[in-house]
Amino acid sequence: MEILLSEVSDKNLFLVWGTPSIGPRSQVFARELGIKELHFVYLKLKRGSLTAPLRYGYQAFQTLRLLFQKRPKLVFVQSPPGFAVLIVYIYCALTKSRYIVDAHSMAFQYPLWTRPQWLYRFLARKAVLTIVTNEHFEQKIKAWGAKALILRDIPTTFLQEKSYPLNGSFNVVVVNTFSPDEPLRELLEAATEFDDVHFYITGKKSNADLRMVTQASSNVHFTDYLPDDSYYALLSASDAVVCLTTRDHTMQRGACEALSLGKPIITSDWPLLREYFRMGAVHVQNTSEGIRQGVEEMKRNYGLYQVGIRGLQILQRQEWESKVEELTRLINQVPVHTV
Repeated sequence: MEILLSEVSDKNLFLVWGTPSIGPRSQVFARELGIKELHFVYLKLKRGSLTAPLRYGYQAFQTLRLLFQKRPKLVFVQSPPGFAVLIVYIYCALTKSRYIVDAHSMAFQYPLWTRPQWLYRFLARKAVLTIVTNEHFEQKIKAWGAKALILRDIPTTFLQEKSYPLNGSFNVVVVNTFSPDEPLRELLEAATEFDDVHFYITGKKSNADLRMVTQASSNVHFTDYLPDDSYYALLSASDAVVCLTTRDHTMQRGACEALSLGKPIITSDWPLLREYFRMGAVHVQNTSEGIRQGVEEMKRNYGLYQVGIRGLQILQRQEWESKVEELTRLINQVPVHTV
């Protein structure tokens, strides 16, 4: 079922500061809402404090040029970075347009993206609403005197035109970016306990600890960065998908992708993840023993988890349709000249 926002605004645009690789949720969000104008604004420079002024200056200029060229009446903008929201606010203030912030977990958790807080409070109050992934962030936005809508996941389908060869009798994909919150060392230790399970670990190998890669057991495969078609082919070929984080209140995009593909999930035992992935998933402690037990449980009762994930897909679609109805109502309640 495709849901369009054409009755809400004649011209909608979705904006992301960064490359398409950092905005998979935004791509899905825009597609499922029927927003055809999805734009990624970025400058190919190494990220860091030294290049930030140049990158942000370029992105600010290109964003304003894009917005005044396209003249959208409603702008969806991904956060972080909050500076992108500021530029969208300026455009909307000048044109009497409106904007919605699609706030990812990092927008609230990384100090880099939370300061100055007075500015982000102001931008949230001026937005039609801020879309968040859980109640914890919803309460934070409401405490600022702004509106929030919880949208944990967006069900979708993925184009799959190729296959991905796998080696084990039971294959799991570990969705990984070599981020500090991913308990990868613990997973690699757990992997040594299995002969028949093969682990395919995604993410740029250039970001990895070289010793970690070279000392991994023979049933561990580092895929390096994969383009979308290969990445989704890998997920589709797997038996289960592993998505782990040591950070509370963090939605797992990889687990959402696994759900859309109907793949059982092994994920961390946080309240948010336990509540949303309540069927078709094993929830584990972020320790080598916890991960080992989770893989064993998935193998032992695999058929039950397959049934569970298919049931969760149905519930997910129902929740999405309800959320879009709520989103449409909230947009319609706000007069155009509010910024």
